[in-house]
Amino acid sequence: MNISTTLNTRKIFLPLAVFAAFTITSCGSSETSENAVETTENKEEICFYSYDETAGAQVRWTAFKTTAKVPVAAQFDQVNVTTKERSTKITDVLESVKFNIPTSSTNTANKDRDMKIVKHFFGTMGTDLILGQVKSAEGDNKSGTCTFYLTLNNVEKETVLNYTVKDATLKLTGEIDMVDFGAEAAVAAINKACEVLHTGADGISKTWSTVDLAIETTLKKECH
Repeated sequence: MNISTTLNTRKIFLPLAVFAAFTITSCGSSETSENAVETTENKEEICFYSYDETAGAQVRWTAFKTTAKVPVAAQFDQVNVTTKERSTKITDVLESVKFNIPTSSTNTANKDRDMKIVKHFFGTMGTDLILGQVKSAEGDNKSGTCTFYLTLNNVEKETVLNYTVKDATLKLTGEIDMVDFGAEAAVAAINKACEVLHTGADGISKTWSTVDLAIETTLKKECH
């Protein structure tokens, strides 16, 4: 091979080497950029939940009258909740909850009926305040169960409610039976006070001892 051939070979090789190096470098930059985008996209958002005092808690209950089990909807206008927990797990927030409810805040959208419930039902029990505290909660940030210590008629019982969460709105639902709290006398007293109104087409006056519960609150949700 003469000198001229060698020089020509070098002229061809050098541009090819530069092109190859540029190509490799460019591919490397693109891959790094794609990895960065992928890492950003795959980064999970972490959200913290806590009780929002400004939102408060709504406690609604449904009692039943007549043998046909006609529902009577009501709520408590005052619910006092204490909790200081802030966590990524809603179960942690629930397990820190304590509350009390003045029975005088009963609201059925009928003042005469409200008075009878406060006087004859809660009055017979001698219960001015319903007390509650969460014993435990099991589940995730979408659904689960919550076990309360609930005190009525000076009797504390465990009550299990199911919970669901959607867009930071927490809902708990379940049922309690006044018999479990030894409150049969209170059920009989309100039935007597409302005897005519609790009489169905069959001529039988009845007030059921079971009550459906529905509790709702919107939690603070802070995501990073």
